[in-house]
Parts: sequence; C-alpha cells; structure tokens
Amino acid sequence: MGDTPLFLPPLLDLDGEWDVILSRLYAVFVKDFKESNTCHHGVKVIYNGTIKPDGLGKEEGFWHVVSRIDDTVGDRLIDYSRAKRLPWAKPLMESHDRSEIKVWQYQEGSADKGVRTYIWLENYDYALILQRKKKVFYWVTAFYVDSWKKKELRRKFECKV
Repeated sequence: MGDTPLFLPPLLDLDGEWDVILSRLYAVFVKDFKESNTCHHGVKVIYNGTIKPDGLGKEEGFWHVVSRIDDTVGDRLIDYSRAKRLPWAKPLMESHDRSEIKVWQYQEGSADKGVRTYIWLENYDYALILQRKKKVFYWVTAFYVDSWKKKELRRKFECKV
C-alpha cells in the first residue's frame, strides 16, 4: 500500500485517551453525515439514527463504522483500523467514478438483504456497503479489509449483478 490518494484526507490520528478519540471520531461523523448531505450517484445517503441507551448518545450508524462485534464479550468495541479511515467514507461515496475505487452491486444471500452496493478502495484496504431503500441509500457499514475479507470481496466482485 502506497501513499493515500490525493482525493482522500489523511487517516485520523487515534492516539490519546478514549474520550479524546471518541470526540475526534464523532466530529468527523457529524461534519460529514449529520451537518451535510452525502450522496452516492446523486442519491442521498442516510444512516441508522437510532440511539441505544448504552450508545453514549451516539447513533447506531456511527458505531457500525468505527467498531465491530467482539465475540468474546458480545459487545461492539472500537476497531482502530476501521475508525481511522472514517474521514475516507464521504469522499469514497461521492467519488465513485475514480479508477482507484471498485463499485458494484451484489445480491446478498437472503432475500431481505437484497442487492447491496459495495464501494471498495482495494489498494488501501477500506470498503463501504450501501443498501438502496426507495429514494435513498442506507449506509450499512464500513470496514477495514483484512486478508480474509479481501478474498470475500473479490469473490463478491466476480459475482456482481
């Protein structure tokens, strides 16, 4: 992996105390997704705005793009590789026509999941998933692409609809 493409902001610095890290992450989320409209192919992107009692006042959509389920404890825990790439999410959604980005639709296994849109910055190990819901895209998740996930994404890319 080389230098970050010029159209992307730098990775987020996640050094420091948890409160500082959380504030830094949430400030990016607010700026890019709460205070401004984000679009993919001219269609507005929305996120899960539900705030659970244990969610520290933050939306579920936020937690899904900066954390992952830890099977040992059954809770979502910060995923630093995923979280530090949060500033890339909006530019990836809005720069879908760039050669560095793979964008495709994939029919997920169960009918209720339907066709999802994958946005993958393959050489920089970051991917987003959107789901079309009537007149908007719903932001399902974003994640760091490890070697296992890379194989799965390549398979899905080969089977795109």
